[in-house]
Amino acid sequence: MIMMVLLSACGIQKKGFLSKDLTPKLIDGEHYVYILPSGEEAFVEQFDYASEFEDGYAIICDSNEQCGIIDSTGTIIFPYSFPDLWFAGEGMYSFRKNNLIGFIDRNGNVRIPPIFGGDGGARPRFSEGICAVIDSTNSFYLFIDKNGSKVFDRVIEGTLGGAATYYFPEFHQGLCVAHDKYRFGYINHAGEWAIPPQFDQAHRFSEGLAAVRKKGLVMFINTKGERAIARSFGAIDEGCCGFDYGYFQQGKVRVNLDSTQSDIDIDDPRYNYRKAQWGIIDKKGNVLEIEDP
Repeated sequence: MIMMVLLSACGIQKKGFLSKDLTPKLIDGEHYVYILPSGEEAFVEQFDYASEFEDGYAIICDSNEQCGIIDSTGTIIFPYSFPDLWFAGEGMYSFRKNNLIGFIDRNGNVRIPPIFGGDGGARPRFSEGICAVIDSTNSFYLFIDKNGSKVFDRVIEGTLGGAATYYFPEFHQGLCVAHDKYRFGYINHAGEWAIPPQFDQAHRFSEGLAAVRKKGLVMFINTKGERAIARSFGAIDEGCCGFDYGYFQQGKVRVNLDSTQSDIDIDDPRYNYRKAQWGIIDKKGNVLEIEDP
């Protein structure tokens, strides 16, 4: 479906598209264009870098890594102004300067200067109005609002992730993964423990459920911390990015169906990830699909 957008400032009509139909494509090894499902180019403009669209907007960058934002008509909302721009959720964007992270809004206004660390892989994102960021020494997480003010006093000592790839916890359904000396639980918007730290790992909530791990055993809990699915599941190779077990979408999630190694810690050399058997379950734990090995 195509909409007509009137650019009143200059009196020129530009075609607007559904952002889900716009895909960036590298065409000559140097420049990106946006391609429609038909294979046609949506805009005449070419970019040195172009991202996927998120919430109706995309990030474009020039050869000097200065970035701006366009909408689904290809109109530049604000020009190349910020280095290494990236999506930070809820109408916010992070940028990097001198290996520190700051934030702007969609109009290009600097809301939070570049004073935070965490320049390793992932970028922090706002969720439910709150963002977990890492201090400039990369030692602990603190939680801020869109003006950069701390929302509560609690900090989380020690960063998450591995191989220099940071993992930034987010609030979902009022709860955020946190740890106390790497025993994991969930905090609420006041920074209080809503589900006390008791797990070896924990993942974000989705559709009322979250995956948690003890040794090689994964289970799903509800927002009260109660076990929600009787069946247990196998662990995953957490590699560089920590416990990213997936989350429910439309009542389904992908899991490791093999729980035969639940008594072995995943850091134990006896743990064998090749025994994993992947499949799709529903929110009651019923197996809907088993993937070929």
